[in-house]
Amino acid sequence: MNLVIVMLNIFTLFIFVLTALSVFSATASTNTKQAFFNPSLVSKKTSDKPGNNDTQRLKKILDHYGEWEGVRYKFGGNSRNGIDCSAYMQRVFKDGFSFSLPRTSHEQIKLGSRVAKDDLIAGDLIFFKTSEQERHVGVYVGDGKFLHASVKVGVTVSKLDNQYWKTKYDQARRINHTET
Repeated sequence: MNLVIVMLNIFTLFIFVLTALSVFSATASTNTKQAFFNPSLVSKKTSDKPGNNDTQRLKKILDHYGEWEGVRYKFGGNSRNGIDCSAYMQRVFKDGFSFSLPRTSHEQIKLGSRVAKDDLIAGDLIFFKTSEQERHVGVYVGDGKFLHASVKVGVTVSKLDNQYWKTKYDQARRINHTET
């Protein structure tokens, strides 16, 4: 009997946590641009570099995100009916910068030059190793955040220091495409 009560308490706690997360997720989604994006959040060390156009680059990326936020994830997808991470990066770079990226993250990771995590600027591609064979890709937007097509929530913003993403981080690449 005590085991049943313990299990019922655990189940109730689990339901409570899931409900709280879904409420937080819905609230965060509607406030995404205000809470996550502010050009003043771009690191001062990157915007002080001569010739750096972080604010314009960031604006283009965020404008694109505004049109795609919440589009569901679909492996192999490349439209508003569903898109995967590498296709979303193709769209961001093509629509925002008229720059063509290869179709897969395995090909995208070969482009540009490797960048240290501490030196990221808006527009850098961020790669994650999600399994032995699979990679995930997003685009850095400053303040430790990146945009990507998430398997669970579609096109969204996430933090690099998120418990999941920080363990999967592989590398970042700077694609020399952009004097916006």
